Formats: sequence, C-alpha cells, structure tokens
Amino acid sequence: MSTATTASDSPPDNPREALVERVQRAVDGVSYPAHPPTLIEAAGQQHADIDVMDALRRLPDEAFGSFPEVSASIVAGLDARAQPRRDVPG
Repeated sequence: MSTATTASDSPPDNPREALVERVQRAVDGVSYPAHPPTLIEAAGQQHADIDVMDALRRLPDEAFGSFPEVSASIVAGLDARAQPRRDVPG
C-alpha cells in the first residue's frame, strides 16, 4: 500500500490559503448565488472553526456567484486588515 502524497494532499504554504481551503470545505454543499447568511449557516452546520465563521461574517452583504468570488472577498478583507495604519498628521 502506497503512502505517497500528491501536491493536492499537502497543506497550503500560507495561513491565508489554509483559511480559504477550510472555508471552502465548510461551505462545500452551498448552491450559488449565495449571500453571507447562507454561507454562515452552512459553515455552522459543519461545525466550522471560529476563524472560518469570522471570515464569513466579514463578507460584504452581497450575492456571491461562486466560491472563487467568496475566496477573493475573504483574501481582500485579510489583506486590508494586514495593511499598516497610517496616522493622519494633525
């Protein structure tokens, strides 16, 4: 019996990719288009981790046509929060 792993079996290289993969697994059965409450409900039924639920709760209130749209919005939100704050001279 072989125990070799394929590239798709290996964990993602960064935490952002890992979060997106976990979100995708949590909402796997959702039909699109879908709004955030539908995605949140599906993830809750899958007993998703708190970071997955938080990522879904931060989504804008709009219809997502596919998971890649959800993923792009999650990544954009993570990137926006990662930007350093700039103090406005006063």
